[in-house]
Amino acid sequence: MNGRLVFFSLCILAGMMLSGCSVDKDETTWKESETFQHENVTLYGTEGVFGMTKVNGEADEPAFPVGEGRHYDVYFLKDSIDVNGKKYRMLATHKETDETIQLYEWGIDNNRSGAKFALGREGIWKIDVFVDEKELTSFDVKVEK
Repeated sequence: MNGRLVFFSLCILAGMMLSGCSVDKDETTWKESETFQHENVTLYGTEGVFGMTKVNGEADEPAFPVGEGRHYDVYFLKDSIDVNGKKYRMLATHKETDETIQLYEWGIDNNRSGAKFALGREGIWKIDVFVDEKELTSFDVKVEK
């Protein structure tokens, strides 16, 4: 009887291990990241790390209008790293198509920079931010009409 209990326990353990071994790409949570406030400005990004805000276009349009190029102010908020004088780069990946594009690359001065880009498809896009080719953060934005 003790042998059956050991066998049963091993089967349960093996089942638990196997069920946690593979992660399907479709199981990744894709949803619009929360906005946050910094110096009375609403930012998209990762609070305390990186944020961006649209600075042109119509006030009543989305922050990321499909197919429309816009200018953005970019803020580097992580005090523990020195980014001044370095280059940053942003890539974007579309949830549905897995298309990845380079959005922008530019220098950083006084923990700020700018960006000008357009996203050509509606839906959720994951934005990856790199400073001198080291990943800084990732967040999701919603592109809409």
